[in-house]
Amino acid sequence: MVKLLRNIYERLTADGSTAEQAIQSGIWVAGINVADRILQLLKVVILARLLSPAAFGLLGIALLAIAALRQFSKLGFDEALIQHEDDDVDAYLNTAWVMKIIRGFGIAVVAFLAAPYLAVFFGEPQAEPIIRVVGISPLILSLQNPAIMYFQKNLNFHKEFVYQVGGRLVDLTVAVVIALFLRSVWALVAGIVAMNFVKFVISYGIHEYRPNLEFNLAYGKEMFGFGKWLLVSAILVFLYGQGDDAFVGWFFTASSLGVYQLSYRFSNAPATEITHVISRVAFPALSKVQNNTAKLREGFHRAVQLSTTVAFPMAAGIAAVAPQFVPVVLGDQWQSAIPVMQVLAVWSGIRAFGANVGSVYKSTGRPDIETRIQALKVIIIVIIIYPAAEWFGLTGVASAIVMSSFIPLPIHLYYVLSITQGQAIELLKLIAYPFASSVVMAGSVVALDAYVLTGTNILNLIFLIISGIIVYFVLMVIFEHIFGSGLMQLYAIVKQEI
Repeated sequence: MVKLLRNIYERLTADGSTAEQAIQSGIWVAGINVADRILQLLKVVILARLLSPAAFGLLGIALLAIAALRQFSKLGFDEALIQHEDDDVDAYLNTAWVMKIIRGFGIAVVAFLAAPYLAVFFGEPQAEPIIRVVGISPLILSLQNPAIMYFQKNLNFHKEFVYQVGGRLVDLTVAVVIALFLRSVWALVAGIVAMNFVKFVISYGIHEYRPNLEFNLAYGKEMFGFGKWLLVSAILVFLYGQGDDAFVGWFFTASSLGVYQLSYRFSNAPATEITHVISRVAFPALSKVQNNTAKLREGFHRAVQLSTTVAFPMAAGIAAVAPQFVPVVLGDQWQSAIPVMQVLAVWSGIRAFGANVGSVYKSTGRPDIETRIQALKVIIIVIIIYPAAEWFGLTGVASAIVMSSFIPLPIHLYYVLSITQGQAIELLKLIAYPFASSVVMAGSVVALDAYVLTGTNILNLIFLIISGIIVYFVLMVIFEHIFGSGLMQLYAIVKQEI
C-alpha cells in the first residue's frame, strides 16, 4: 500500500507538458477543495446543531466587514507574478511582502476603529468585539511566506494541499471543541484565527524562500500596473458577490443573514469547489500558452466542457434535493433556507461557465474586461435588489443575484470568442448536453420526491441522490452514443494525461 501511494504521488508530481501538469494540478486542487469542503461541511453540520442561526449571522457580519476591507485594498501582486512570463520572480517577492504587511496592518487598525460603527449599521452590538478579533487574521496572513505564490505559478499544488488542508483541519478542531463547551459564536471566531496562524507557520515550512524588508519602487509599479485592474475588479466582486450579504444583514436580521449565507455555502458547492478547481489551474496553465491562440482556445474549451459536465448536474441536484437535505442534515430550524438554496443553485450553474471566462481574461493580460462586466453586474443588483427583497424576502435577493449573472452572459461570450478566435456554436455544443441532462435529471428527482417518497429522512435523501446520478449518467451516455457529445473524448484525455 505504501509503495502504491508513493507511485501515485510521484506520478502526480512528475514534470511534463503544460497540459499534463494542468491535469495533475487539477487533481491536487480537486483534492484540496474536496478535503476543504468536507472539513467545512462537517464543521457547519456539527455547529449548526450546537449554535443558532444568529451566531452564524454575527460571524457573517464580521467576515463581511473584513472581506470588504480586504477587497477594497487588494494589491493583485500574486496574480501579476503568476501571469509574469519569467519563471523566476524572486526579485519581486520582498517588495510584494512589504506591501502585504502594510496592507494587513492597515486592515487590522481600520477594523478595530470601525467596529463600533459597523455594529450600529447592522443593528447588532454583539458584532463589535467579533469584528475586532477577526480583523487580526489579515495581519497574520500578510506575514506569511510570499513565495507560496509559486505553488500556482509552477503548478505545484501538492504543496498547497498541505497549506490549505492543514489550516482547515485546525479550524474544524478548534471550533468544534470550543463550541461543545461555550455554545457561542466565539467558537467560530477562534477556529478562523487558529486556521490563519497555522497557515502562517506552514508557509515557511514548505518553501525555502525567506523574505527581507526591502522595497523596490520599480517592481512595485510594475506589479501594480497589472494589479490595479484586479483591485477595481475585487471591489466590484465584493459589491457583486458579498454586497447581497451586506444588504441582507442591514435589511433583515443577523438570523436571516445566517440563513442566507448557509444557503449560499451549500448551494454553490459546484461553483466554489468544482469550477474553482478548474479555474485555478486554468489561469496559470493558460498563461503559459497566452501567445498561442489555438492552444489557448483548446484549453478554454476543455475547461468549459469539464466544469459544466460536473457542475451543472451538481447545481441541478442541489436544487432538487434541498427539501430533503435541509431538515435531514441541518435541522428543522433551517427550513427557511430551502427556497433560497434552490434559487442560488441556479447561480452556481451560471458561475460554472463564468469562472473559466475570467481565466482567459487574466491569462491574456485583459483583466479590464472582467472588471467592466463586474461593474455592469453591480449596477443590475443595485437597481433590482431592494424591490426584490421588499416583495419576495430572501428568495427575492437570491433571484436578483441570479439575474445579475445571467444578463451579462452574451457580453462574456462576445469577448471570449474574440480572444480565443472561436465559434459560438462550438462553445454552445459543449454546454448543451450537460445542461439538458441536468434539467431532465432534476425534474425526475423532484417527481420522485413528490409522488413516490413520503416524509423526510436520510434514506430518502440518499435514494434521491443516487437516482439523480444514475439518470444523469444514462442521459450523457445516450447523448454520446447518438450525437457524439465528447464525453468519452474528455474522459480519455483526462485518463491519458493522468
